[in-house]
Order: sequence, then C-alpha cells, then structure tokens
Amino acid sequence: MQQTRTNVPTLIGIAALTVVGWMTVSAGMSARATWVSDNCKGSSSERSTWKRSDAYDYAQPARAEGYEWNGGCYKLNNRDDTEGWPVDAEGEGADCSGFVFKVWALRKDGTAGYRFWDHEMDAHGPYSTWQYIDPQPDDQFHSIGKTYASTEYMDAFVYRRTDEGHIALIQSEGTDGSDYVIHARNNTLGTLVNYLDYRSYSDSEGLTREGWTPPCYPRCAGPSR
Repeated sequence: MQQTRTNVPTLIGIAALTVVGWMTVSAGMSARATWVSDNCKGSSSERSTWKRSDAYDYAQPARAEGYEWNGGCYKLNNRDDTEGWPVDAEGEGADCSGFVFKVWALRKDGTAGYRFWDHEMDAHGPYSTWQYIDPQPDDQFHSIGKTYASTEYMDAFVYRRTDEGHIALIQSEGTDGSDYVIHARNNTLGTLVNYLDYRSYSDSEGLTREGWTPPCYPRCAGPSR
C-alpha cells in the first residue's frame, strides 16, 4: 500500500492564501457596511405642508448622486461615492421607489400627512413598484391618467413587468408623449434627469400623491388631505 506524503509547505501556503483572501473580502464588506453608518446620519421630521414645488426642490440635489437598491441615503457632493459597488451593498443612493417615497414626503406608516426625510438619512419606505402600480384605498397615492391634461410636474409614471419595474417623477412636461423625468435609474447611471417616453408605454400608469398642499397656500385654503 502506497503511503500519501503530505506536503507541509504547500498546506501552509494554501492556508495563508485562504486567510489573506478572507481578510480581503472581509475588508471590502466592512468598507461597504460602514459607508452608510459613516455618512448617513440624517433625521426626519413632520411637516404641516408639502407642495409640488417643495418636492421639486428636494429632488434636485440628488442629481449626479448614486443608486442603491433598497437604499435611501445621499451625501450630496455631485458624485457617486460608491460607484462600482455591487447592487445592494449598502452604498450611496436610493432606488427608484425609495426616491419617490422621500421626494413625496410620505410616512412609513402609510397615514396621511407629510414627513420630511433628510437626504443623508438612510430611509427607503415600505413601497416598491408593486405597490405603486396597484394603489390601495388607504395608500397616500392614487392612479391618474397619462394625458398631459391629467398630469403635473412631480407626478409619476410607473410600470411593472415580470422581471423588472420602475417609477420616475415628472421633472417638467414635454411633448409627443415624452417628458423630462428625474429618477434613480440604476446602479450604472445613478440618479439623473432624462427625456423619456414613459407616458407612451402601453404598460405604464400615471400616479400622483394624495393631498398636495395647494401652490397658493397660505394665501388660499389650507392643505388638502
């Protein structure tokens, strides 16, 4: 019977490479895990009003920032701080549905009213494109038509397909079925403004927030609910 000789130096080398590899992966995971904890120290507060103009102003600083699936934190330095990181690695940015949640100043418990979320707060909200495209009676958003007569700026277009979904806010209305939209697009493009024809998609729906504060307030009637 032939005996198997153990090559001790080889085993030591393999063990060393394994440890080094684990340390490298661990360091990468640690860096990703700490970006949110190091940079996302914002808070939230109740607001008595929230106009479309407030939503518009809130959305603009996110342009040129990152995208993060299920994320919600922006550092606001005109670049993606975690560019190239894998999706869902606790990097910078919101995803499309989390971006709308914060821009619309929705509450996590789904009740009426307005909740302001600091850009630097890691908050996503309870909604995905599945919920946005099929609003329920108690939701603080509802479906609207897609004609130009039916929509205003800061309304949204949402679509949902078998393997993907997306929601984008109207930045300014265009013509011929296209509009300038602001949205958290994907991990490659980040958050940006595009001129796109979501209005023309056969499977898209128009969507608006409930209870926008009238633009004339406080000179006119108070916030609607």
